[in-house]
Amino acid sequence: MSMSEYKQDILNYGDDVHDLESSPFESLRMLHDRTKIHEVHDLLGFDEKVLLGYYDLKLIENVDDMVEHIGKVYDFKLSDVNNIPYEQWWWHLDKIAEGSMDFGISTEKGKVM
Repeated sequence: MSMSEYKQDILNYGDDVHDLESSPFESLRMLHDRTKIHEVHDLLGFDEKVLLGYYDLKLIENVDDMVEHIGKVYDFKLSDVNNIPYEQWWWHLDKIAEGSMDFGISTEKGKVM
């Protein structure tokens, strides 16, 4: 099975999820990249969805540091102001960090978490 055109997008996202050396603007761009992947989620192969889930978990593992990092250039309260849905949880990392929002990943095989 060939990799979809989105595989590289997922790998790029994976490079960014624990990179606190890059500028906060780069990390903010990562959230936009994650949204683009979300928009094509139904077109991803199963392996790609698993890989995406793995990188999502890495982002969650680093959530405190990432909220602090991105928070230098982005006010996460804007995510509520702009009515970004909670299913796009990466725009609500502040809530995950403070424990006021659950985080879950779904695949076709059912919920992973």
